[in-house]
Amino acid sequence: MKTFAELESKCSLAFAGAGPFWHLWTPENHPVILADMDSFKSAMNIIAICVRLVPGLVLITFQIMTNHLHLTFAGSREEGVRLFCHYQRYLARYLKSRGHVVDLSSWKASLRQIETLQDLRNVITYNNRNGYVVSPDETPFTYPWGANSYYFNYHAKARYKESRMTLNKNARRALIHSHDADRLPVPIVLVDGYACPMDFCSIESGEGMFRCASHYFREISRNIESQRKIAGDIGESVFYTDEELFGVVLSICKEKYGGQKPTLLPAKAKEEVALLLHNDYHAGNKQIQRMLRLDATIISALFPIKY
Repeated sequence: MKTFAELESKCSLAFAGAGPFWHLWTPENHPVILADMDSFKSAMNIIAICVRLVPGLVLITFQIMTNHLHLTFAGSREEGVRLFCHYQRYLARYLKSRGHVVDLSSWKASLRQIETLQDLRNVITYNNRNGYVVSPDETPFTYPWGANSYYFNYHAKARYKESRMTLNKNARRALIHSHDADRLPVPIVLVDGYACPMDFCSIESGEGMFRCASHYFREISRNIESQRKIAGDIGESVFYTDEELFGVVLSICKEKYGGQKPTLLPAKAKEEVALLLHNDYHAGNKQIQRMLRLDATIISALFPIKY
């Protein structure tokens, strides 16, 4: 069995030899773009086509949401911009063909270069958690519209290897309304009726940035502070499950109040913790109330709901 130092050195070498790496995202305050399952499936097919049209770019992971997008990739900034421009243009054509009036001309992407191995780990896990934090019916391992469910999941990878369904040339052309689809040398493999991320996303490269599966699991499930920082840097709201937020509360109580139970804190201390949760973690009023058992009238006075 390899030592911690050997495993970490292997990850460091992989990072140094495969960059530069980038995080591309669009703002989460955009109107809804994808309103139903057919739209999501088509968006997955379209992004698969776009990745193939930019062969110098290596997609590490991605997540498609109702109104925004996250990509982590290796390559040049220009290749990332080209990929997004393809996606924006073809998605607009697809939506128009279905009679959906969605103006994507103002839908802009931002990019940030990833400087360190740990930064890349944080961005990968942030991307792979994105669907989970806004959907109570999903986990970071089940959300279907991204590469997240294939990370360290041999069952999902086996389904890809066993699939015989493909998105052929005619279907690709009809989807994006362009002969650009004819430039792809091979069909795109489908699983569950849409493009499988294993076919166009380098899951292996992303996995190689973590020492092992358990290391990835710890990063995606426990490294909450890094998720908060990324969200703050790119201007996204942060949503935590009660379990995650309660872990934050316990940490605050240990550091500031000698480990006293949150519900037993003095009134003034509870208000201080409530302010931290509201300002730093974007916790909602009801969630703060559950964490601290503060009276609803106190919560409302501290954080009035704006209409």
